[in-house]
Amino acid sequence: MTAVAQVPGINLLPHRQAARRRRSQLLLWQLAGGAMLGLLLALAAGAWLQQQLDAQLRRQEGWRHAMQQVNAVLVSGKRVQGETAALLLRQQAMARLQEQRNAWVRMLDALARAMPAGVTLHGVRQETAMVRLQGQAVSQDKVAALLLALAQAAPWSRPALVEVRGAADGAVEWTVRLALAP
Repeated sequence: MTAVAQVPGINLLPHRQAARRRRSQLLLWQLAGGAMLGLLLALAAGAWLQQQLDAQLRRQEGWRHAMQQVNAVLVSGKRVQGETAALLLRQQAMARLQEQRNAWVRMLDALARAMPAGVTLHGVRQETAMVRLQGQAVSQDKVAALLLALAQAAPWSRPALVEVRGAADGAVEWTVRLALAP
């Protein structure tokens, strides 16, 4: 048997191998360029998203600042409402005091006009919105005349006889309760 000698491969078409090498280098350059383009697109998209996020955060901060200003205005408005309510309460208290002052004047005026002859007044005492009158009369008829005169002179006073008792010399001591304000 004869040994067949191996003939080293001779490239008869060197331009094919050069073309293949160029194609593989071109493919590698295209892959690298695609990767670079993808990286640039990813970086551009990331930068655009970051810019949009920053703009949204600035808008939110603006709204937060505006809300703080509105809250400050609301707090000052509530404070003013509280002060107004306090002033209104003071005004109402002053009006009640004025009415009570006038009520005393009206009650004493009505009492002076209604006091019949033979009846004397010894004491006047205020009990919340009522006034207790104590005095002495010549007879029980004079006490009845006093009650009738008070009812006619000041109907808002709603006079009520609390007590009548006999005293020395045939006179009677009486106690009457009146409403102070109409």
